Parts: sequence; C-alpha cells; structure tokens
Amino acid sequence: MVDKIYGIGVGPGDMDLLTLKAVNVIQNADTIFVPISKEGKASVAYDIIKTIIPENKKVVELLFPMSKDVEFLQKHWNNAAEKVMEENGTVAVVTIGDATLYSTFSYVWHIFTENKIDVEIINGISSPFAAAGILNIPLVEGDEKLAILPQGKDLERYLEEFDTLIVMKTNDLEEKLKNLKDKKDNYLVGVVNRVTSSNQKTALGKVDEIDFEPFKDYLSLAIIKKLK
Repeated sequence: MVDKIYGIGVGPGDMDLLTLKAVNVIQNADTIFVPISKEGKASVAYDIIKTIIPENKKVVELLFPMSKDVEFLQKHWNNAAEKVMEENGTVAVVTIGDATLYSTFSYVWHIFTENKIDVEIINGISSPFAAAGILNIPLVEGDEKLAILPQGKDLERYLEEFDTLIVMKTNDLEEKLKNLKDKKDNYLVGVVNRVTSSNQKTALGKVDEIDFEPFKDYLSLAIIKKLK
C-alpha cells in the first residue's frame, strides 16, 4: 500500500515555473501519476515535467474524462484513486496549475483523505495568476475585490459586485459580454489561451476590440477588470 501521496501543481505550461519543491519530490518519488482526459491523448501535465523525470522512473496515466455525468465521473475518480493507493512507496500525482484550484487532484484527494492516507499538497503557479503576469496587469489593489468563476454564468451580477473577475472557461464568454450592451465598455478584458506554453495566445482590450474565436477551448481563461 502507498506510504505517502503528494498532490503536485506543476504550473500552467512553462517548465521554468515549476517550484524547486515540486522538482525535488517528482524526481524522488517511487511512482509518478499523470492525468489524461482521454485514452491515447497526451497529458499536458506530463509534457511540462517530462524533461526532469529521471530515466526508468515509473510513470502511470490516470484517466479523468470530461463529462457532466457525475455518476460516470465518480466511477473514474474511484478507479484513479484505487490505482494510486495500490502503489507501493511514495507517489506523486501531478496536475496542471495549482493542486487546490479547480484541479483534477481534488477529485481523488477526497478519496485519499477518507481512507486516512498521508497526503501533502505542493502548490504550483495557477493559470489565472500566470495570465495576469503575461497580460502585464495587476489583478486587484487596495480594497478591490476579486472573484474566480468556473464559467460565465451570472456574469453581470458578479461584475456589479466585484472589481475583477477571473473566468476559467471562456467558450460562451463573448456572447455574455456583448449582452452587457452599453455597459460592456466599462471593462478591460484580457484573454489567454494555453498560458506560458510555446503556443500561447493573448488578447487585451475592450469587448468589441477582441476576437474571441481563438479563446474558446478548454485551456483558455479571461480576466475582466472594471475601468476606473
């Protein structure tokens, strides 16, 4: 049975953003588990860390499919957790971004803790904070308020209440922003696809100045700031 599980955030894409602690644990773990969303599909997390993995290190894929069927997902989360817990020694379960923010690791964390497994989380740089750096804008200052949304639902209500919004899924964001009509010019919008990766795309401006088409896949996010 496993001795200890590390949940490791490996950052948004650039290997240079890995923390020293993450590198140390990954290189010394007995087994490394990497998430995939589909059989045969490359793991984004593995691509980030592959050059630091020692030769002959055991690397195992964990399937985390994308679905809205909770029962179907729970079955896969249980299978992934069982696979990890059956391993011997110390294991590293890696995830893109940070392991505590909308992370695949959180799905299995619940199962590990229920089974009284020794778990340690090693934080990574999350994509929203990396995106703010890439766009060269501060997220919040002074008494300003920040909200992180999984998607654009109830966007107008949150824009009224918060100074800055981070929207993690942007596939329908263009429509929601343009529905603000006259209010849409009150905001600066930054969108980033595959932040810090070699094929990163960015745009920054008012709603009508941005072509949202390149920013509608799974690895895109938006930062929306009220203009003062």
